[in-house]
Amino acid sequence: METMKALVFKGIGKIELEQMPVPGLSHPADVIIKVAACGICGSDVKILEGKHAYKENIILGHEFNGVVVDIGEGVTSVKVGDRIALDNNPRCGLCDFCRMGMSSQCVMIKENTLGVFKHGGYAEYVVAPESVCFKLPPEIDDITATQVETLGTVLNGMNTVGMQPWDSVLVLGCGPIGYLFTALAKNIAAQVAVTEIDPFRIGVAKTFGIPVMNPDETDLEKEGKALTNGKGFDIVIDAVGTQLENALKYVTPGGKVLAFGMDDSVKATLSPYWVTRKAIKILGTYIGQNTILPAIRILQAQKIDLGPFFTETIPLERGIGAFIKLGLNLATMQHIPKKAMKITLKP
Repeated sequence: METMKALVFKGIGKIELEQMPVPGLSHPADVIIKVAACGICGSDVKILEGKHAYKENIILGHEFNGVVVDIGEGVTSVKVGDRIALDNNPRCGLCDFCRMGMSSQCVMIKENTLGVFKHGGYAEYVVAPESVCFKLPPEIDDITATQVETLGTVLNGMNTVGMQPWDSVLVLGCGPIGYLFTALAKNIAAQVAVTEIDPFRIGVAKTFGIPVMNPDETDLEKEGKALTNGKGFDIVIDAVGTQLENALKYVTPGGKVLAFGMDDSVKATLSPYWVTRKAIKILGTYIGQNTILPAIRILQAQKIDLGPFFTETIPLERGIGAFIKLGLNLATMQHIPKKAMKITLKP
C-alpha cells in the first residue's frame, strides 16, 4: 500500500508526524488532491489547546490547495491536472439551513469539515468531494492560494457587517484574520485602526500605515474616542474571539460589533440594557458562505498586499516546530511571544 507523510492530531497538545495510507476514491464525487501548500491556521493552534471543536487521530490543516491527481466517475467540474483551492466545509445543500441561505449552519458541517473532523491538508494527499473544489487561475501562486478559504470566511464577515465608505472601523487583534479584515477595511472605510499586543505582530500591523494600539499600554476606550471625535467606532471587529466585552466599550451608539474570532474557553458578561439603550448590533458569522469565488477574484486582482502576511514556508516534516513560532509551546502548553504571522507547510 502506498503511504504518505502526514501531521496527525493525537489529542490536546499532541501532534505527530506519521506515515499513513494515501487516500483513495470511495465515492463517485471524490477528488484526490496532491497538496501543494497548506497554511497553519489559528484554529489549528486552538485545537491543540482544546479551545476549538476537534476529533482525535485526524490530519489537521484546512488552508490548502493542490493539483487534482484522480477523480471519481461522477466528477465533471474539475479534471486531472487542475490546480484547485478548497472550501473545507462540505454542505449538503438540502437541509433547511442550506435552503434558507444559511449554509454555514449546514447540519453536515459538524461531521465533515476537512482538517477538523475529516483528514485535511497537513499531508501529501487529500480526498475531498467535488463540491468543495474551486479552480485556481494562474495568477495565484501556491502560497497565496492557501488563503482562499481564510479570505472567504473574512468576506462572509464583511458581507454581514455591511461596511460603508464613511465608516470608522476598529479591528481587535492583528493575527492573520485581523490582518485580512484590516486590509479589506483599508480598501473601503474612511478610517481604520487596529489593536495588537504581540511585538512581532505589532510590527506587521504598522505596515498598514494606520493607528496601531496596544491595549496593554494605552486606554483604548479613551484613545478610540479621540480618534473618532468622541463617538466611538462605527464598526468593531473581534478578530480574536476573546474581546466581545471590550468591543462593546469601543463601538458608537447605533454601531455594529462583529464577533468573529473563536475561543471556546472564553465567556463574556454584558449589560443587555446598554446594548438596547445604545442600539448596538451584535453580529456573528461562521466560516464562509458563497465567498470562495469572491476570495479568488480578490487574490487574482491583488487587491490586498500579502507581502507582510506570509512569514515563512517550511517542509511538512518540520511542521510541529512551527507552533512555537505561532506562540504555543507544545511542551509546556504555555503561550509565548510570537515570531510569525502566517507559516505555510509544503509536503
